[in-house]
Amino acid sequence: MTLDYNGSRQFYTVAGTGPVCVLLHGFIENHTIWNALSKKLQNTRKVVCIDLPGHGQSEVLKEPASIKAMAEVIFAILIKENTEKIDIIGHSMGGYVALAFAKAFPEKTNGILLLNSTPVEDTEERIANRKHGIKMAKKNYKAIVKMSVANMFAEGSQKKFKKEIESLKAEALKTPLEGYISAQQAMMTREDLSTFWKMANFKKAMVLGKEDPIIDAEATRDSFKDEIPEISIKSGGHALFLENEIEVFKAISNFLELG
Repeated sequence: MTLDYNGSRQFYTVAGTGPVCVLLHGFIENHTIWNALSKKLQNTRKVVCIDLPGHGQSEVLKEPASIKAMAEVIFAILIKENTEKIDIIGHSMGGYVALAFAKAFPEKTNGILLLNSTPVEDTEERIANRKHGIKMAKKNYKAIVKMSVANMFAEGSQKKFKKEIESLKAEALKTPLEGYISAQQAMMTREDLSTFWKMANFKKAMVLGKEDPIIDAEATRDSFKDEIPEISIKSGGHALFLENEIEVFKAISNFLELG
């Protein structure tokens, strides 16, 4: 399925029947990371998988890069699909978009599960790393993308998931340089939604990777455990949807109350 959004083509898939669950991938990923999960959910949920702007088969937005703009694309797709309230599973950057969506469109939000994601804004160090990533991508895009994908995995997982890592690299390279830069700029300028996440009254959960090299699982849990009781830390790195697929599905099943 496609949507023309202010002159840019946005791609998404729809499958299954029931309450709507939207799956949002992370940076330099696309909707294909959800293939296995989507198949499991389709018997009881209408599953919408979206290629976020500049990723997969979706074009870069013509407007300035922002997480909020990505969230508005999600809203436009829901309007096209005549969808009411939704649950969102957001991996990494997809979680940032999910939070921005919930803040802008609370009437559409039933619940959010953040997978390897956080409501906390970028630190100065993280912003510097993103700027360095953009600089390096302009020089050798293929190398920086491949390195970024490999670095998602826990150190002990890279050999075990060698085949899956190569597949992710191939999909990541479908993200054009412009999409890479646009997403990096959007992430480094996103607002801190920690207070919003704590105070929001929709259903909330977090699934974090014990060996995640990007997000400190223990520190994140400590920051939000009083307001978000449904926080679990699973063995694996930043690619828990592959590294710990069974436990992630259990957590998502509990969140969606699949029984």
